[in-house]
Amino acid sequence: MDSLDAVLPRTGAGSEAESRAVDAPPPRPMGGTREERAARELAERDAASSKARLEAQRRRDTPEGVTDASWNPLWSPLSTVYNVPTVEPKAAYALAWCHVAAFTADLLSYKLAGGSGGDVFLRLALFDDAVVYDSQWLRVFTAGLVDFGLVHFALVNVGLALVGAEAEALLGTFPFLAVYALSAAFGGVASMAFDASKLHVTSSDGLMGVLGALLLYSALNVENEWNPSGFTTRLLKCGALAVGLQYVASVPTEAGAGHVVNAAGHLVGFVSGAALGYLGLSPTFTSEKFEPPDGRRKNLEDVTEVGAGGPKKAWVGVGGFSAAVVALCAVVVFKRVFDADPRDVF
Repeated sequence: MDSLDAVLPRTGAGSEAESRAVDAPPPRPMGGTREERAARELAERDAASSKARLEAQRRRDTPEGVTDASWNPLWSPLSTVYNVPTVEPKAAYALAWCHVAAFTADLLSYKLAGGSGGDVFLRLALFDDAVVYDSQWLRVFTAGLVDFGLVHFALVNVGLALVGAEAEALLGTFPFLAVYALSAAFGGVASMAFDASKLHVTSSDGLMGVLGALLLYSALNVENEWNPSGFTTRLLKCGALAVGLQYVASVPTEAGAGHVVNAAGHLVGFVSGAALGYLGLSPTFTSEKFEPPDGRRKNLEDVTEVGAGGPKKAWVGVGGFSAAVVALCAVVVFKRVFDADPRDVF
């Protein structure tokens, strides 16, 4: 029997284990089955596509410098480190065309229509007596739409087309308009108070305010560290434009009493623009909100307010307008009630 057991196969526990091993399903392949891998790859593609769509939508909502086709090659170079949020400038060009229209209308009325010329200028320019005694307070703001002489006209419009448009692209349309209008108003009030001339134009005061806000933008965001080429180019352009405007301000009127374009208005306009930028009209950037798009560059976001015309920027504009009206009231009351010029006292 022992020899027979040695020859015949066993039918006990050992054979049951062997049969289970034969009937067991084959081992799962690495990474799952073919269907599972296909489903996982499809989910990954959908996630990547969704992320790309979100990034494309964000770039459309907040155009960046390197992706914005409107960036003019004549402007200062963009950063090679950060994607800077920009908008397409329209208001700066519209302002320049307003200046061209006013200047051309006066020139045509003088040359062709047989008029005395200067009708548009006389309706918009800042005359001290008209503001003080006739309550034509809007002249403080409309004087930023006219120019005094061909050289002043050329400088202001070149400045708006080059530096002004770049400032609008970086600051936003509403901040740019607010800085220009309020700086012109503050400059006009300063001219009324401290210059002997009874006639003023404030377009260059507004442009000096734009220069102040633009340089404040560069200083506030330490642009010289991450865009040295753009910072240097912008500084040189602003300096050259300021020198030209100050030359015009140094030329007295034919009567020799004061300056229609004057240094007091330029100085106050520049300081006003920088102050408005510091209070919130200039973007303050951070690069922590978004992931780098390609591992090399980072997107900047304005943490002052999302968008170029957020609530804080609107309140800064309202506050600046109120301050300009208060300053104008003070000068008008001083001249009308006390019949004196502030420059004679201060």
